[in-house]
Amino acid sequence: MSILDNFFDKLWQQYSEISPQALAIHQLFESRGETLVNDHVAFRTFADSHISLDIVEDEILSLGYRLLDSYQFEVKKLDARCYIHDQSPTKIFISELRWRELSNQAQVIIQDIIEQGHKTLSSPLIDQSSSGLSPLLSAGRLWQLPSYADYQTLAVESEYAAWLSVWGLRANHFTIFINHLNSTPDLSQVVELLQQQGYELNSAGGVIKGKPSDLLIQASTMADTCLIDFKDAGEQPISSCYYEFAQRFTQEDGQLYQGFVPSSADKIFESTSMKSILGGVASDDDN
Repeated sequence: MSILDNFFDKLWQQYSEISPQALAIHQLFESRGETLVNDHVAFRTFADSHISLDIVEDEILSLGYRLLDSYQFEVKKLDARCYIHDQSPTKIFISELRWRELSNQAQVIIQDIIEQGHKTLSSPLIDQSSSGLSPLLSAGRLWQLPSYADYQTLAVESEYAAWLSVWGLRANHFTIFINHLNSTPDLSQVVELLQQQGYELNSAGGVIKGKPSDLLIQASTMADTCLIDFKDAGEQPISSCYYEFAQRFTQEDGQLYQGFVPSSADKIFESTSMKSILGGVASDDDN
């Protein structure tokens, strides 16, 4: 098995452990005779830290990926990059939160998280990959679980930050590449199938985000929910990961579009929204 296969296998194992719906959906399509192709995986990070985009990029480039494009999400205070690989259909999408633009209270919480993570990464006991680089993108949470009070504080301002504080570095979602499906080769057919099976889909900006003229249309489930045992609040339901579905269209040069559409990606981020569980408190992510 190649280094790249090992990389994605570990990510899938971590992801599916806290996203049982992904396994069920995967098996649903396999039962229909499909061989699934993954369009992309996505990660969340903190800017100005030892897990920033600039830092984790080293691991991505060491796997043979190269930068395709960069994106900004001003309302959510995010910067992102997309990477592609000549030998793999799976793209890597990584975003980072400009957390210094949040309130002082949120910054103090995140600063502590970052400092804990730095100490962990500085430990001589951390495992090293065969390339000599720490396997950051599958490192998980490098800091202590925050208090539920701190989680809620972050969630009010940035659901993205709240999610990252609990789950750390891991694949936030995998994505079924619709173009490779035989039984449901159109995203609208996939959406219909999933709704028939009772899955809750992200409806922010419409269930299907984007239009064919954008060269990419997307949909996603709402994330699974896991019970997390917080020291100050006991077990509480927390959003984990979701499954995405992407259909790509041909550019004028005859090649499939490989990038992302910021206005659609912005709504895909809402797939981990917890406002219904947190009592309907809207965060900046919902603006």
